[in-house]
Amino acid sequence: MKQLLHTLFLGMSLFLFSCKNQTNANEPEIKTAPVANELISEGEIQDVTFTSKGASKVFHYYTKLKNALVNTNPTASAQAAQELSSSVSLMGGDEITLAAIKEISMSNDIQVQREKFVIVTTSVEKLLENNVATGLFYKQYCPMAFNNTGGYWLSNSKEIRNPFFGDKMLKCGRIDKEIN
Repeated sequence: MKQLLHTLFLGMSLFLFSCKNQTNANEPEIKTAPVANELISEGEIQDVTFTSKGASKVFHYYTKLKNALVNTNPTASAQAAQELSSSVSLMGGDEITLAAIKEISMSNDIQVQREKFVIVTTSVEKLLENNVATGLFYKQYCPMAFNNTGGYWLSNSKEIRNPFFGDKMLKCGRIDKEIN
């Protein structure tokens, strides 16, 4: 009788373990997001030209800053902000914007950089919106940024690449408007 119980117990154990292995084989493949040191593609870039060389530089350095934030790279963000500073100053950027750019350039905290980027975006949009010669760029919006208060950014790609979340929520957002 004892041997029969042991045999039944062993048989049930094998049955349960073999079923467990079959469920593991049917689990979906787990994909991981890109790591911070892996560059995230910007997507298909739209051609846009501006009426002045200053506006072109502002857009170039702004886009460089946005892409560094998308890639969650505080060092590259700080460098891009330094480059953006003089261009915004020459285009008549206000003191609040220049202070925000300076804070980005002096910080190694990606969250601080992202918070100040909102101020920069508002000013850069005003500087650029009436200076497009040909083509277009996009004003994009993420409703979940900053504890669901939302945040805007400008992009030369129709594809969403969220600078407020980077690879955590890369495609969170929508196109709010086309600027041409």
